[in-house]
Amino acid sequence: MCRFRFLFGVLLLIGCGWVMAEQHDWTTMNLLARSADEPVKVQLSDSDWQWLRDRRTLRLGVSAPDYAPFDITGSGTDLEGITADVSGILADTLNVRLEVRRYPDRDSAMAALLRGDIDLLSRATGYEAEEPGIALSRPYFFNQPVIIGPESTRLDRADQLAGKRIAVVSDYYSAETRDRYFAGASVQSYRSVRRALEAVAFGQADLFVGDAFSAQYLISQGYLANLKLLNFASFNDQGFSFAVGASEHTLLSILDRTLTAIPRQAEQTIQRRWSTGGTNAIASQRLILTPQEQRWLDRHPRPKVVIDQALAPVSFFDAQGQFRGIAADLLDLIQGRTGIDFDVRPQPSVTAMLDQVRTGKADVIAALTPTAQREEWLGFTRPYMSASFVVVVSGRSDWLHSLDDLDGHNVAVPKGSIIADFMRAHHPQVKLVEVENNVDDLSMISEGKIDAGIHLLSSANYLISRYYPDLKIALALDREPGQFSLAVSQADPELLSILNKAILAISPEDLSNITTRWFASVERPDSVWQGYRTQFIQLAWAAALALLVVLIWNWRLWRKVRRRQDHEKELNYRLEFKRTLIDGIPQPVAVRDRDGRLVTCNIGFLKATGMPRESAEGSRVIDCPWLAPRDAQALQLIHQQAMDQDSKVASDLILQISEEVREIYYWATPYRGPSGEVSGVVTGWMDVTERERLHHQLEAAKEQAEEANRAKSTFLATMSHEIRTPMNAVIGMLELALTRAGQGHWEREPVEVAYDSARSLLTLIGDILDVAKIESGRLTLMPERAHLRELVESVARVFDGLARQKALELRLEIEAETACDVLIDPLRFKQILSNLVSNAIKFTDYGHVKVRVYGERVAGERLALEVSVQDSGIGVSEDEQRQLFEPFSQVARSGNESRGGTGLGLTICRKLAEMMGGTVRMESRPGEGTTVTVKLLLQTLESLPKAKAEPVVELQASVHSLKVLVVDDHVANRMLLSQQLEHLGHQVEVASDGVQALQLWHPGDFDLVITDCNMPVLNGYGLARRIREVEQEMEAQPCVIYGFTANAQPDEIESCRRAGMDDCLFKPIGLDNLRVRLEVIPKIAVSESPVAEEEAGADGVDLKALREMTGGNPGLIRRLLEELHSSNRIDIDQVQPLWEASDWKQLADLAHRMKGAARLVNADTLQELCGKLEGGCKDGLDSGELRSRALAVEQAMASLQDDLLLQLRKLAA
Repeated sequence: MCRFRFLFGVLLLIGCGWVMAEQHDWTTMNLLARSADEPVKVQLSDSDWQWLRDRRTLRLGVSAPDYAPFDITGSGTDLEGITADVSGILADTLNVRLEVRRYPDRDSAMAALLRGDIDLLSRATGYEAEEPGIALSRPYFFNQPVIIGPESTRLDRADQLAGKRIAVVSDYYSAETRDRYFAGASVQSYRSVRRALEAVAFGQADLFVGDAFSAQYLISQGYLANLKLLNFASFNDQGFSFAVGASEHTLLSILDRTLTAIPRQAEQTIQRRWSTGGTNAIASQRLILTPQEQRWLDRHPRPKVVIDQALAPVSFFDAQGQFRGIAADLLDLIQGRTGIDFDVRPQPSVTAMLDQVRTGKADVIAALTPTAQREEWLGFTRPYMSASFVVVVSGRSDWLHSLDDLDGHNVAVPKGSIIADFMRAHHPQVKLVEVENNVDDLSMISEGKIDAGIHLLSSANYLISRYYPDLKIALALDREPGQFSLAVSQADPELLSILNKAILAISPEDLSNITTRWFASVERPDSVWQGYRTQFIQLAWAAALALLVVLIWNWRLWRKVRRRQDHEKELNYRLEFKRTLIDGIPQPVAVRDRDGRLVTCNIGFLKATGMPRESAEGSRVIDCPWLAPRDAQALQLIHQQAMDQDSKVASDLILQISEEVREIYYWATPYRGPSGEVSGVVTGWMDVTERERLHHQLEAAKEQAEEANRAKSTFLATMSHEIRTPMNAVIGMLELALTRAGQGHWEREPVEVAYDSARSLLTLIGDILDVAKIESGRLTLMPERAHLRELVESVARVFDGLARQKALELRLEIEAETACDVLIDPLRFKQILSNLVSNAIKFTDYGHVKVRVYGERVAGERLALEVSVQDSGIGVSEDEQRQLFEPFSQVARSGNESRGGTGLGLTICRKLAEMMGGTVRMESRPGEGTTVTVKLLLQTLESLPKAKAEPVVELQASVHSLKVLVVDDHVANRMLLSQQLEHLGHQVEVASDGVQALQLWHPGDFDLVITDCNMPVLNGYGLARRIREVEQEMEAQPCVIYGFTANAQPDEIESCRRAGMDDCLFKPIGLDNLRVRLEVIPKIAVSESPVAEEEAGADGVDLKALREMTGGNPGLIRRLLEELHSSNRIDIDQVQPLWEASDWKQLADLAHRMKGAARLVNADTLQELCGKLEGGCKDGLDSGELRSRALAVEQAMASLQDDLLLQLRKLAA
């Protein structure tokens, strides 16, 4: 038997141990995160991501009591607040699930972290960092310690804490911080910020030192209006962090990186959401209800809500019978989200409200705190407010210092309140007196019938401050605040779900605003009559006795009183008339005595000075806060002068009135008293600030008009000079050429000067038209697909020869990122780049010009393009840079050297860049060169696949003579084009209009027709249409038709093509451009005659390629060979210096350039040697090998130079 008992005991102990092992001291909570931002982009290593995938779930620990607004668990099921919002961002970003565990105190939570039961702990500060084995992450919210105290407390310095009772949160400061900063003070620790603040509010402590954000939040939520921020603490805290195990290095690194990556905007959103008065985090919108919820509403269109009509300011009816209070505002917000129209019904007590719901006569209780007994048959929504319970006593009582002092005293509690059970359980010696509602006991305390009453802090503050000034709040109950929720019967789960959804959709800011506003409200509920009905009865008796006395004395004093009333009425009438008369004056008017004190004033004076009438009356002008001391002295002198002279004094003044500078017309007139002496002055002023401002604006407008007139005159003078100067050169040089030609002499120089002057004039006119179109808005961009690298290289090729002529090195650096197709207006882009490169070459006499193209891909398939043109030229000063982008502005030049130009290029560049959405910036110093940078944001396009070759015969470059018909009504233009064509070796016939051209033209007679577009009789469009009709009728092979016009607009090309033309040429056209346009035209009029080609001679120079490019023109071949010989000489002189400087990149570029020059004359040996040198530089061969390859290139280049000289002598012969 004993053995059996022993075994049974062992089994019982094992079972109990197993049960105890299964129990835990934490509660699982749901994470309610309100952050709606997208996941943060964080850079983690592959190992970190793998660590997160292996973990999948992180356990977040929080501790009781709540630390609002960081950790809020008032609902009993959800964690919300700042920690929840930040944790939600972490969970979304790291793709993990967060499990929230709430521990009963901070020490239990820290122990769980050390054991590894949780991975991280919220709102950690120096208190947790002090514990061995715990590490803190980067702070996720700021932590500014402040000092909070009663409004009457003065604390000039943050270190004035010695000798004071300091309330702090027990788990906020480390021991080192307490010893260091609270020396000489009595530190009182509390479990929560709320309890610490209430201790200060009710005199149990002098000051609170803690977190500013939490303190401000709870002051506004807890109705502790008598507290304020006195000063910042003399120390700072690093902020609220997540605590992790010291060995969890990977988790700590992930947290730090993720918290660092959270955008500042998201942090500010969370801060505004949980600060009082912030914007709503969840937008107001109508809720989406389930079918079951909607059916419930259909059956109950007006749910009945019962309220405690004496629970001000939570719920009451005002004097007009309107439902008011915090609960009323909450129901309004719910109605706005659900459309529910509530039927509100008042009840005298909590018990009455419960009976209404129990019997089915009501659906909702507006404000009720949950208890275990109530939750058996009621469902409670999420709490929408909380309030502490306090003890109210007479203002003369000083016996209550703690709850233990209530033992044996009569204490009133509302009938049905949850606080009765609390008092019976924790303070059974207290004699509880149940009253009907929250107001009855206040009257009983005031009358001395009971000793104290237990109230909600919000209701007690509200009622005592308005109706019971002889009562006071002694202390707060040491228990969790009461959580107010909406309560419904468990038989209506649909209604509970609807209300919970609606409350969840209301942001914490809105709930905070409601409670804050109603605590400051001055509304007086009708039901408060029950609170002071005894006083009303007593007052009524006193009034009846007083009335009796009045009736006794009235018959004796009636006549006297009536006469006095008549006199007073007359006097009041006169005073009111004078008041109306003076207030009717819109300007400020004031009356002052001899000492300068204000006797009376009108409304205009009060509005102008911003002073209330009570403060203004009796104030001296010299002490006025709305006037600067210097201005007050000036007015005082005017007043004194008016009284001394006994006459009106006026003056125009500029005064600073209420921190605004005003221009006024001020006057002062003395007035006399009954004795005839000057008693003071009547003063006033007229504000003329607006009138003076309009006057100044008129003067400014006049100046602007005159400046515009001067600018117009300057523009006309500048344009007159700019146009007359090249015109004078054209006319003079052509006259000189004609005169000498008549004498049998012909010189090239005058014609060249006239040619250059005419091109300058044409450029000037074109730039002026571009500027005019841009400013008038008629210049439009025509974006199209273009290859960016090809656009830049085409511009560089155009200016390469010009740079060589000035012995300048034109460098082109294009990053690979820019070798793509973009959407751009190629013509305007090339116009910008050409202007910049042309200016760089023009103002650079030696050195180099470098074009650098850089691009960076950005979001949206866009390319951030940066094109810079850098030169080593004369440079530009800062003063000149500010003027260069203005029309007709140019750099001041040394001496009399002229570099040409109109001064419009940079203006056009900037305006074109701005039209493309970009910018142009210049950086320069005199003598150090200039860098102009263009930045554009371009849309990139996918590269098109290379088109397959069409099965047609490719047209070869034309080296034959074409038969061309030139049609133009202008004799000079017709003659010029004819001579240009004949110079290029073509046969030309001319016609003066379209009719004559049709007489000359027959199918097959001409290879090309070039016609002016605008001519009398028959214009170029009509001629083209007529030719196409004849060709179609006769089924003849069509000839090529080019339009020829001075209107260089894109729509002109379309007009020509619609008329049947193949293309359009623009006046004036140079020989090189004309030759290029004619090379691809097939010959159909006359059979092609072969051109003899010389084989490569013994000299090694093959002219076949040059003849194909020049059409066999000997003069052009000679000039190209001369240019090639000159450029080769420059290139060969650079080989040795580049090798000695070990500049392999520049040497490779030089070898590439020389290889291209050798290709023109088919110098195969030189091409091969240049290719080897270029490859060696890029492959990084040793200097000895590169030296031998460079010498071989120099020898081959010298041999080519000899061959070129020999070939030039042959051509000259």
